[in-house]
Amino acid sequence: MHHSEHSLTQRGIFWFWVPLAAMWLLMAVEQPAMTAVIARLDQAEIELAAFGIMFAVALAVESPILQLLAAGTALSYDRRHYDRLMRFTHVLALSLSGLHLLLAATPLYALILQHVIRAPTEVIGPSRAAFLLATPFTAAVAYRRLWQGVLIRFGHTKVIPVTMVVRFAAMGAVLLVGYRTRALPGAALAGLALSVGVIAAAVASWVFVRRVVSDEMPAQSPHRDHVATGSWAHLLRFYLPLSLTSVVYLMAQPLVTVGIARAPYPLQSLAVWPVIKAYLFLFASLALSLQEVALALLARRNSARELRRFTIKLGLGLSALFLAFALTPANQWWYTTVAGLTPRLAPFTQRPTLLLSLVPFLLTLKSWFRARHIYSRDTMAIGKAVVLYSGILFVAVVGGAYLLPVPGAVTGAIAVTLAAVAEISYLQYNARRGSLRLKEAVS
Repeated sequence: MHHSEHSLTQRGIFWFWVPLAAMWLLMAVEQPAMTAVIARLDQAEIELAAFGIMFAVALAVESPILQLLAAGTALSYDRRHYDRLMRFTHVLALSLSGLHLLLAATPLYALILQHVIRAPTEVIGPSRAAFLLATPFTAAVAYRRLWQGVLIRFGHTKVIPVTMVVRFAAMGAVLLVGYRTRALPGAALAGLALSVGVIAAAVASWVFVRRVVSDEMPAQSPHRDHVATGSWAHLLRFYLPLSLTSVVYLMAQPLVTVGIARAPYPLQSLAVWPVIKAYLFLFASLALSLQEVALALLARRNSARELRRFTIKLGLGLSALFLAFALTPANQWWYTTVAGLTPRLAPFTQRPTLLLSLVPFLLTLKSWFRARHIYSRDTMAIGKAVVLYSGILFVAVVGGAYLLPVPGAVTGAIAVTLAAVAEISYLQYNARRGSLRLKEAVS
């Protein structure tokens, strides 16, 4: 898939990026779809808050597996590496699913919500029920991300959106039946739909990757630098810092709810925050999809220069579009008509949305710098950057909750933006000081 003899063009990058962007965009549509259904069912405020907390905790539990997409793209040179990645995925999927079930089936979940997040009491029961129904989430996502990474490495990006269409169709079917029958409360319905969707996507990814592994993946890589990377020690040195990145980043997301729960208007802010995040993720997904694109293409001639140009144009375009949308009536149309927020909740979205307008550009830069670090095997720097992100996020959201006389959703938006600026500043500094040595392919 390297084809290093071909120079990259902006057009070539765009068409390589489009299928991956479509994949991320379909994932981004999921959360607005779920919150839109929840908002139209009974006890919308409580169920929305319950779903937002459940989803944050579920992401924290699954965080160690999220970088399997990058690992599959970067390390699946041959069957030997792929088999080792599969065994590693088995271990992660089984252990983290056990942790998820342990939290869901014991009083631990309620204790976390009561004493760590300090969620309103009426949210705890609905959130735990949804979390229990989402138990298959982690394992299904682990296998799907690994197999999609293999597909990206071998140039089969066009089939990846198909797997996400399958996921969205399965999830949508559950949401539709649940909305019609009202057999489950909103948060529980979303948890069930999430599980069904990710299982369907994992199965679809497996169907596509089987032929790639059997027909296209060599038994052993002919490249000497690849032969040296086949040990468990190398895999752990590569993956553990990346895994720490996801763990720390997603463990930090509940910190936002901790601050929101302590700020003015906690219930209203907790109810709108997952809706705001879902809206932001529509734009952020297009930015995040750049990481695997850059990682897969960095071996091409003149790749760094062309990918950097594409990064700047994409980031500026996404933030400009987000800002334009935030400043027009389309913003409130989204929150009230599409997301289904009541007139009582919709005003709590205006200022946070405006404050988050820089984030799509920042996330695009982050994807580029992360790809450079992964390509250069400097994954430890990514871990350090996300630790900085989490520290700034915690200080800003909790400090702001006590110091700023504004709703918690506003404080959360300020904290997310400041933390993203700090993270990207560190990654850029680390790249500029010469610790990265991008190897441009010249033949």
